[in-house]
This record gives sequence, structure tokens and C-alpha cells, in this order.
Amino acid sequence: MLKVYLDESGTHEAALVTVVAGYAIQETDVALLEREWLDTLAQHGLRELHMREFVPPYGKHATWTDSDRRALLEPLIASIHKRSLVGIGAALHLDEFMRAIQARSHKKVPELAESAYEWCFRYCTAQAAAFADKRDIDEAIDYVLDQGCIDRPCLERAFNRSKESAEIKRRFRLGEIAFRDSEAVPALQCADLLAYEMYKEADRVISDSHRKTRKSFLALFRDEDRLVTVKPSAVKQQITRGANLIQAQVSLLPPKERFQVTCYGLRSLTNEQREIIFGLLPHYREIYDRCLATGEMGMRLADVPPELVIDDPKIIFPLIGLAPDGTPLKAGEGNEATLNLDLHGPFDFEQ
Repeated sequence: MLKVYLDESGTHEAALVTVVAGYAIQETDVALLEREWLDTLAQHGLRELHMREFVPPYGKHATWTDSDRRALLEPLIASIHKRSLVGIGAALHLDEFMRAIQARSHKKVPELAESAYEWCFRYCTAQAAAFADKRDIDEAIDYVLDQGCIDRPCLERAFNRSKESAEIKRRFRLGEIAFRDSEAVPALQCADLLAYEMYKEADRVISDSHRKTRKSFLALFRDEDRLVTVKPSAVKQQITRGANLIQAQVSLLPPKERFQVTCYGLRSLTNEQREIIFGLLPHYREIYDRCLATGEMGMRLADVPPELVIDDPKIIFPLIGLAPDGTPLKAGEGNEATLNLDLHGPFDFEQ
């Protein structure tokens, strides 16, 4: 059986990017990897590896020299390369506004990823399945994550909900999900190493830093590893589904009220927020120009007379290509332009 050990990085408040990464390992090789790992740690006076402990000024091992760290990491990386099949990881950058839109969209369409962490985890499961397909591995894939992960309830709900669909369970080879203590499961420490190094590299790229790629990341990376960044277009496509529910409701109003509500929404945003909306829904730029030309501030949807608002899911959902239960409509049941929506994947990838 294939087991995938994953850990997180970049979940602290100031982080620019969220990362979930780790390794797919044949179950029979896990014990061998963990024995070698613990032997190497013991030689350096350690019981457990957490990369944050090497970060100055507060890390326990922040005073280690570069040569000391290299002497530790080289044999650990060698064990990873010898015993693991492939590295898997996903990085995602969402600014504060996109996170807010994501949260609101999830309330409208629960099948969407609930957080940046879940986005990355979903991509990892898709990459693990793609690797298994390529290697003709037919067994289900089990996932092991650190028990202290911040989004554990969210991941458990999403994982179990996906397994309720026989098609999704088969397609992504979903086995079981477990949360364990990284000290008791050293394979999770391997995941910690990859997640940390992938975060540092993703942060370097996103922040347009002039610093070079870390040598430890280059040593860890293999050509067959599946480390990806989530395309902004894929995020936008998912996020707009929740926004489309509101758009569909507004579209059913009489022309005057529809224009006023749209104007209120657009004029209430900051310039930066409007540009994001225009990127998601380009035709809104023209509507906004009309709002400015007419001097229209508009009204909130909540202030529209109730008799003018249609809140019937049997009407609204077909307008965005979904059935009331959130599943994609079949051809001929709604707006043909949105019928290709797939709430669970497949996902787009960018190397």
C-alpha cells in the first residue's frame, strides 16, 4: 500500500504562501526509512527534526553552523531519496481579499475548498493519484498528517465527504486519513523538511527576492518529484462559483434594482478589490464605468424589497450550472457555458 506523509508550512500570520508537502512511501519501506532517520538524528544528539528549530533567533538549534547543518541534512536527504518514491507538494498564495472571497464562496458552495490549507491538500491527493496511475499502482492511498495541523477538522470533513462519492474515491484512490505525533512517526519529519524548504522557495519567488534558491532545497529536489504551485486561474474559477450565486440572484431583479445593487457592491470596494473583481468578471468594469457616469451609489441587496428578490435554489442554481445539491448539471439542464464545472477536480497544475 502507498502511504503519503504530509506536513504544512506557511500557516503563520505573516506568511505569503501556504504549503503542504511530503513523501509517498511504500508501506514496507516506512520502517526502514524511519530507522535510518532516527539513527542519523541520534548521531547528532537529536530525537526529532523540526526545521523551525534552526531558524534564528529563537530556534533551539539556531546557533548551529552551516557545516553542522549540512552534516545532519545530507544523510537525512540520502535516506529520503533511497526509501521514498516521490515528493509531493503544493503551494498557494491568496491575498487577504481573495481569502475573504474564498470563505464567503465556501458558505454558498460547501464543496469548495474551505481554506488555503485544504486547497494544497487537495492538490497533493491529485498528484499522488496521478503518480500511482503512472506507476500502475492499484491500491488505495492512505494519508498521514501531523496531529497538530491547524485545519484538521476541515481536512477530515472534506476527505470523508469526497469518499462518499464512489467515483471520486476511485478516481483519486482515497484510502484513509490519520493524524499522528511526528515524534512517534519520523516519516512526518521527512515531510516537515520538504514543506519547510518548499515554503522558503515559494516565498522567495512570490516576494521577488534577489536571494538564490537554497542549496538544501536543490539537494532535496528530484526531477520526478511533483512540487507544484496552484494556478491563480484555477483558484479564481473555483471562487467565482460562490460569487455566481449572488450574481444569479441579482440577475433576477428588475433592471433598475439590478443596476443599483451592482453599483453599490462595486463602489463599496477599494480600488485593489475592484481590480480583482474585474479580473474575475471582466464585464463588471463596464458596469462600474456606468455607475460613475450616472453618479449612482446604489442600494444593498438586503435593502431591496423582499417581493423583488427570488431566493429559490431551483431557479438560481441552474443559472450557474449546478443542481440544488451542489453537483454539476447534465447537458441541457442549465447554462451550457458552466456545465463543465467539476467540484472535486481534476485540477490544473503548474510546475
